[in-house]
Order: sequence, then structure tokens, then C-alpha cells
Amino acid sequence: MCSLDGAFLMSALSLPGGGTGTCPFWHGPALCAGTICHCQEGSCSDEHGFCYKEMGTIKAEVVPINKNSPWFPGPKVKTALCLSGGGSRAFSVSFGVFRALRDLDLITSIDAISSVSGGTWASSILMFAPLDLDTLLGPPLGTTPANLTLQTLDSVPAPFGATVTAKINEVALNLKLAGVPLSMLWVTSVAKAYLEPFGLNHLDAYMASSQEQVEKIQEANPQFRDAKFQVVQPGRAKTVIMNSAVLAPPDYEAGQNTTVNLQVSPDYTGSPFYPNDDTVTYRSLKEGELTDVLVGGGMISTYAFGSAAPEVPGSNGQMGGDSVEMQSGARPMCLARAVGWSSAAFGAALAALPGVGERMDPHAEMWPITSADHPLSQQAIREQIGDGADIDDTGVNAALQRGATNIVSVIASDRALEQGVDYCTSEDYQPTGKELQYMFANLFGVGLTARGSALGYHEHSQVFSKAEYMPALCEFQKMQAAGKPLVLRRQLTTVENRWWGIESGRSVDIIFMPLSKSTDFESLLPLDTRVAVDTEAGLSQWPHFKTAFQNAPDLTQYTPRQINLLSSLTEWSVYENEEMIKDVLR
Repeated sequence: MCSLDGAFLMSALSLPGGGTGTCPFWHGPALCAGTICHCQEGSCSDEHGFCYKEMGTIKAEVVPINKNSPWFPGPKVKTALCLSGGGSRAFSVSFGVFRALRDLDLITSIDAISSVSGGTWASSILMFAPLDLDTLLGPPLGTTPANLTLQTLDSVPAPFGATVTAKINEVALNLKLAGVPLSMLWVTSVAKAYLEPFGLNHLDAYMASSQEQVEKIQEANPQFRDAKFQVVQPGRAKTVIMNSAVLAPPDYEAGQNTTVNLQVSPDYTGSPFYPNDDTVTYRSLKEGELTDVLVGGGMISTYAFGSAAPEVPGSNGQMGGDSVEMQSGARPMCLARAVGWSSAAFGAALAALPGVGERMDPHAEMWPITSADHPLSQQAIREQIGDGADIDDTGVNAALQRGATNIVSVIASDRALEQGVDYCTSEDYQPTGKELQYMFANLFGVGLTARGSALGYHEHSQVFSKAEYMPALCEFQKMQAAGKPLVLRRQLTTVENRWWGIESGRSVDIIFMPLSKSTDFESLLPLDTRVAVDTEAGLSQWPHFKTAFQNAPDLTQYTPRQINLLSSLTEWSVYENEEMIKDVLR
């Protein structure tokens, strides 16, 4: 940290070969002198060697969102595109959906993209990459499956699709050898592998929804005039919600009744509502409890997230305000942190191990937004952050919180619809949630205590009636038998969910698009591609490629053939249901 006399501590790093060079991006605004990286003048170093500009007291918006004040700031959300998690599979699925929506002129009709994990890798690049959409996404592929020869599929994807050809194992190893602390390793690896090709990897850059918003921030806070900002590009959706999970403070247990959703958007960030409109109790992994902890309650300006709680005497700024003073935090709430947090699949597992989560999990300084029902102020506490899939892997609940009534839910399923049961006629059948995908079943209150993996806290995920679940499976089964992609439109009514602050009785026009085989699609492919789909090891499990280690030993890498074929399937699926999707999103 900065010393009292105003001098700036340096962050030491021996560069490879002992020579001079450029300081690694994870140091922030640093300059190389010999073999040592120094923070630039006017910057300080935190405990991990990350340089940041000391912003001092800043002014930001604090927005209460609770049962008595359920309104979100920013543009009203009617239409939402929800992108599930699923690593590079989810990314490739989203790639095809984006191409189709671009060519159908629907992207700007979307009020909000709500994304999780691999879906957030996709949404962040779509929203922030400074390329026109034709260059970013490339020409259509899935519109003419007959042209998808193996030679075509093996061509390098457009810049967007090429993202997940990166070898993240090598990236992470090189960063660790360069001295990146464990708690920053995943975020910096994601930044280097996925965001750097688009110039979006800067850890010292803030986010904003537009250049106009940047100017307003700088007018209220002149110390931000020289700060870097990454801004949503024109011609995109109106906003993006990058979902992650607030697990627990270090050495405290994350659980069903403590884990809450964290939403990062370009303009506002936080945890809306209080879970069950109450405080939570964290059980220590060692001994004791942390009781009556208020979590959530609203959002603050994203550039101020991570700041200290407001402490102006006589002020009730922690209850909300348009220009609340607070002490700025050390690290900017940058895009790389949002994307890394949303996909930190290891977070919940490490948080359960005493001393391990504190060293290796991403973390954030968070304080609640108080209210008349919960008026006691509370200082910021350090929270461990995990994958958004730990609480809702679809992104649907965050969209419903904001009032979305027209939703397209893209679910990158890792399994096919289970057969052996006639979902249309088996009246005595008791669903388990395994029939298609837990993330889908959980929305209907099915399989809430079961988990799609060893981790996740989904007991509070239900937003639709359980009675709607089996009829949906029945329709999916009919589509699959007919060789069609699984694309189902439903008119559903919400049930009350006090954990998420979602009221009952709201009508929702929703399309579910779980990833699935389609014999119609496969029948249109050239012969060499059809043979490869049936026999080639690299296309095994088609289309449900693995979330991790599809191409071992790398954790996330996909080949051009896998990316292009998978994205073509989902692009074609959108076109097969073009009028329905237009009707919902326009």
C-alpha cells in the first residue's frame, strides 16, 4: 500500500532472462526499470503487486432493491436473452445463436443478456469487443448445412469463435511462473486467453454502458478523467448481466442458505434483494458463527464496486442516494474480473477447505444496502466469489428479477433428453431432474436437492410451477422423435421466490432452447461430415461436448471443427424457429 509520506512502493518482478521489457498486464499501470516493475507515479501497489491509482473519496449511485423498492436502475427490461454456463460448449452454442440473431436484426431488440460462466465469456465479447459484428462473428455457416464439409469446419473461426481455441493451461502456467498470485490466477488467465485478443484484458480499466456515461462519471469524479474505461459497443443489446455467486467470507461455509447471486453490469453491480428478506448466518469451517450478516439489498455504480461503505457523519448513504460519498477500493471493477468470477467453477469446492479458498478463490469487498426493515449499517466484508452456476446456471432468474416478460433461454446441455419413459403418458412417473438438465428442472422446482455436479446451491431456484415440467418434457420428446431441434415456447406464470425477490403471478413468454441432436440437421450435412459425427473421436459425445477436458490435457480448448459444427447447429436451430423467436424478442 502507499506509504504515509506519499512515496509509492514498487512491485518487484524479475522478467524472463533478467532483461528489460514490458511489465505484465496483471501488474496494472506499472513501468519496467531494469528487471523491476514499478507502479507509475500516482499509483499504489496492493498486497499482490497490482498497481492502482488512488482515487480517494468518490461519488456514486447507491440503489436500494428490496421488497419495498423492487425497481432496478437503468433501462427497463422486457426482452432478455439468457445464456447458460457450460464452458467452451456454452461459448460455441452462443456463437451460433449470435450469428443468427445478427442476421435476423434482433440483437438490438434485446434489452438484456443475462449470462453465466461460459455464456459470460460469450456475452462479454459480444458486448464490448471493438469490432463490427460482421467482422467479429464472421459469415453465416449454419444456414446451409450441406456446405459444412470437413475442410470448411476445419477453417479458423471468425475472431469471436477462435477465442476458445486458446490453450488456457499454457496461459495459466506462464502467468503463475511470472508471479501471478493464486487468487488472481483464474481472472488473469481468462483475461489473457479470451479477452486480450480484443483489447479487453486490462485489469485497471473500469466499465461503462456508453461514452456518455463515462463523461457523467468523470464530471462527478474529476479524478477519473485519465482512467481507462471499457464501453459497450453500439449495435449491441442494451445491457448485459454477468452472473456469479457470493459464497462466504474466507474460512466460513458456503451453503444453500447463504449463497446469493451477484450481478455485474457495465453500469450497476451488486446483489439485488435480501435472501428471504432476512440476514444470513455463516458457519465457520473451524469453530463459531458469523451471525446476522446482511447481504445484498441493491446495487451501486459499477465503477464504485469494491469501495468502503459510506461513512459520512449524519448521512444515510448506505440506504441509497444519487451521489453518495465513499472511499474508493483498490482494484477497478474491470471486465476481466466480472468474466473470471462468472466462470470460477472451482470456487465453491475451494471455499469448503479451510485456508484454501482464501488463497485461491476470487474475492470482493462487499457491503449491503440497508433499508427501513434492515437499518443497521455494516462495514464491507471480504467475500469469496464463485461461478454463477453455483446458484442458477441459466441466467433466467436474474432476468426475471428485472421484470423481463419475453425471454429466450439458451441452455448448453451436457446431456441428451433421457429416453425409456414416455413423458406424455406416464402419469405415475416421479421426475428427478435428470431427464434433461438440472438447470432446466430446477426452474420448475424439480431436482432441487440433487446437483448436476458435486457442487451448487440450487434449493432456491424455482420460479415456475412444477406442474409445467412434465408437459415441457413431453413436447421435447415429440420434437426429438421428429428429428427437430428442441426449441419450445411456453406461456408460464411465476411462483413466489423470496430468495431472489421474484413475485408470483407474473406472465412470462419464454422460449427454451436446450442443446440437442437433430437428425434433420445431420441429414443435411455432407457425407464426410456425417461419417465424422458418427465415428470420429474428436466429435464424440456430439453435440454435448465436455465442459472440461474435451481435448485433454487442456481444460477448455475446442478445435475449429468442434466450434464451427456446434455453432452451425445452434445457428440453424434459430432459423428453423425464426418467426417464433422474432415474435418473442421484438
